[in-house]
Amino acid sequence: MVPLLLVAIVLLSNSLTAVAHQLIQQPEPIWKPGINDRDTRRRPLAFLESQGFPCQEDFNGWRAQNGYKDLRDFMDRAKYVTSVTPGADQTCGLTELKGPPRPIPKDGAMRSTGYTHDGPCAIYLDDELVMEYDNCHESIPGRTYKIDFSSCQKKGGCTLYWFWLGIRFVKSRWSWQVYKECIPLTAGGGGNGGNVSRADHADYGSGGDILVFLI
Repeated sequence: MVPLLLVAIVLLSNSLTAVAHQLIQQPEPIWKPGINDRDTRRRPLAFLESQGFPCQEDFNGWRAQNGYKDLRDFMDRAKYVTSVTPGADQTCGLTELKGPPRPIPKDGAMRSTGYTHDGPCAIYLDDELVMEYDNCHESIPGRTYKIDFSSCQKKGGCTLYWFWLGIRFVKSRWSWQVYKECIPLTAGGGGNGGNVSRADHADYGSGGDILVFLI
């Protein structure tokens, strides 16, 4: 007989794998109408292995060899269809640029559900790069990390652009998964940026280490 503890561990592992996608929690995005549940918000915008891309483990090497200067350049210029979730668009995925801007986090802390797959990620404030790693699964082990919002503070507000390409080996082939979110920010006191909605409250992965990024 298989021990009950082992069965529980296997079931938990499978559950985590099934929901092991990613979204930003703080500052909280403005979601498109009808995008209300956590699982939908976490979905990739596209699986590139089904769209003719030669998916492989070394995305960064392939990207450089094919004329894309960085992850954002690839995300914005590459020809792919964001068809996984109806309503997603090429610029901001399932999030909205219009709507009440979120307050810039006072402590500079961002929070996400965790980088559960290998792959590069980047964060921009308008056109200023404030965080970038070749493999955010290794470089950001926790869910909370700090970035430098000073350029946004000086302007009174900006738009945060978040990009992540999840890389997985699934069913005997490599998968590239596209994630994007846009979050309008304000240096004023308005908005609703500090509270994570109930739909996004359940977290998976390791805990509350705070990392600081100044680029």
